[in-house]
Amino acid sequence: MKFKILTIMVLFFCPIIAQAQNNAQALISHLNVLFHTKSAETIKDDLSVGFSIAAYTRPSAEGMLKTILQRYACDSVQLKNETKTVDGIQLTIIPFNKGKAGKESGVYVDSNYKLRYIDIFDQLYGMNRYKKSLLVAKIPFEVQDGSIILTVKVNNSQRPLKLLFDTGADGMAITKSLADSVGIKATRQQSTSVVGGNMQISVSEGNTIQLDTFVLKNQSFAIFPEMHKGSDGIIGNSIAKNYITKVDFDKKELYLYNFGDYQYNDQGTSVPVSLPAGLFIIPGEVSIMPGQANAGEFVFDTGASYNLICFRPFVKKNKLLVSGFKPEYNGTTTSMGISTPTYSGKAAAFSFANMPKLSNFPVTLMAGGGQSENWNPGFDGSIGIRTIGRYNFTINMQKKEIHFVPNHTLNFPNDFVLGAYLFGFDQDGKLKLLSIVAPVEGETIKAGQVIEDIDGVATSVLLKNSKKMLLVLEAPSGKTFKISYTVNGEKQNISITKK
Repeated sequence: MKFKILTIMVLFFCPIIAQAQNNAQALISHLNVLFHTKSAETIKDDLSVGFSIAAYTRPSAEGMLKTILQRYACDSVQLKNETKTVDGIQLTIIPFNKGKAGKESGVYVDSNYKLRYIDIFDQLYGMNRYKKSLLVAKIPFEVQDGSIILTVKVNNSQRPLKLLFDTGADGMAITKSLADSVGIKATRQQSTSVVGGNMQISVSEGNTIQLDTFVLKNQSFAIFPEMHKGSDGIIGNSIAKNYITKVDFDKKELYLYNFGDYQYNDQGTSVPVSLPAGLFIIPGEVSIMPGQANAGEFVFDTGASYNLICFRPFVKKNKLLVSGFKPEYNGTTTSMGISTPTYSGKAAAFSFANMPKLSNFPVTLMAGGGQSENWNPGFDGSIGIRTIGRYNFTINMQKKEIHFVPNHTLNFPNDFVLGAYLFGFDQDGKLKLLSIVAPVEGETIKAGQVIEDIDGVATSVLLKNSKKMLLVLEAPSGKTFKISYTVNGEKQNISITKK
């Protein structure tokens, strides 16, 4: 009886093993056609949804594959062996060129034998997963209005520039007037996409950037007529495409590590990220009203000053402005000189990937008008620094994830509106006027002003006492608050009525 059972088990598993071998050999055959024809189209059906080359995912990775085929000397491959991994299957291959064997490499596939990544391809773009990941730079930064500001020097200029670290941009940018003053010269023209539309810009190539003691060579600057106020320009996500990038708001330091064997040294949550067209995209879900969840793809955008914005196509498709949404104020969002009308208020909930759901969450919805009505960026919105800044985070494009660890601001109250004013707590726990969101008459407080108390309750108490804070947040319309602050050493007061 035991012999018969064993025989049945062998007969049962043999077809499975044979099928796996057939799948592997079929993929190897397709790779041989790929290298023989030098045509990326031949392998398209064998690519997984998450196929990547170095930091990049589809469709950018498909364009990079075409470049590799023209430059990488290989005309065939042989399968050496097949092993299961924690998250898929590894095929070890030996590449050949004109009959000469090269160094063996790993081809990683999912359970359906669809290509996820190939070590050779990653290494051609500077990503080696097997060497030890080492710290290459520790760069101090400033926090200005919640945003990350890096001090840099460009080329031979000794003038320090304050650049906004902006993961919502795929390069570096500077204003024309500042570019002229530090000797950055335009070398070509191109069209670029900004929030709400497109515009023509100049580009300067081949620049050297110094961040503290760390040097980046052969960098490009986009040159815009005007930009984000409060900084000299932006430094985009190109750093995080070439290094594992950790931002620690508690220490106000940015760390760069080589790609390689890297381990997180803290507890946190890792969120999947893709890089389809130069920007970091993570999945999210917005509920304007309870029970009305709308899934979308959102840019991870440290350069955006808001909590969350939903772009016009997503708003229009899901009818977010007419789904029970009650705007607290209306305004515009401006990106590189292009302004788009918006409405801001509270969403019942927002969550991104597998992070805990955030309730009563500040959201901005893009309205129609101008270029935004026909603008389609290919994603649904962006998560800004007012949300991102509550976490220390590590952008790890080797693993295609961003690792979040709550920092000391996680439980700070959300931004809130009183009358024509938007308030929020900064990284140091100080309540500030973030912006004036409606017209006001006469003398008023200015954006950036530190608020000391509301109706006689110190803002330091409001920060720590949720019950007292709720008395402000849930106050009925028509209630008037006395806001106190100090200007030039003198105590000032202003009365604000909640709408």
